[in-house]
Amino acid sequence: MARLTQVAIILAAALCFLDVAASHAPKFVVDGKVFCEVCRANFTNRYSEPMAGAKVKLECKNKVTEKVTYTLEGETNEKGVYTLTVEGDRGEDLCAVTLVKSSMEDCAEIPDEKPAADVTLTLNNGFHDEFRHANPLAFTRKEALPECAELFKELEEAKKDE
Repeated sequence: MARLTQVAIILAAALCFLDVAASHAPKFVVDGKVFCEVCRANFTNRYSEPMAGAKVKLECKNKVTEKVTYTLEGETNEKGVYTLTVEGDRGEDLCAVTLVKSSMEDCAEIPDEKPAADVTLTLNNGFHDEFRHANPLAFTRKEALPECAELFKELEEAKKDE
């Protein structure tokens, strides 16, 4: 009977240890913004519109084998911002957020270079908090808005002044 009690105590201690270890596993919060880039300039500008309801995907791949090790999808809020909560350290992986689906019929093209916002999801790199901010991503319109001509003219003039 004493032997059974000892085994029960050891099992209980092991379960407590596992529970504590699991609760200390890193958790990361990745956020970013999705736009409709109405000028087809491939950079956000004063005419870019935040896109509510756009779908994004975070995907992590092993640095060596390039096998997908983690995937998480999310959707932007009314301000075009997404927030993804990632469980666990991904120090052996390369992780990036990509565009999945636009919520705007007239702004649904994914640029040819298929934009991705790289994110580092490990505490072993000098970043000591759980928040990770990804670069903005943008779908583009089939045709640029007429007011974009003004933007391009301003950019060209600024370039001449340099």
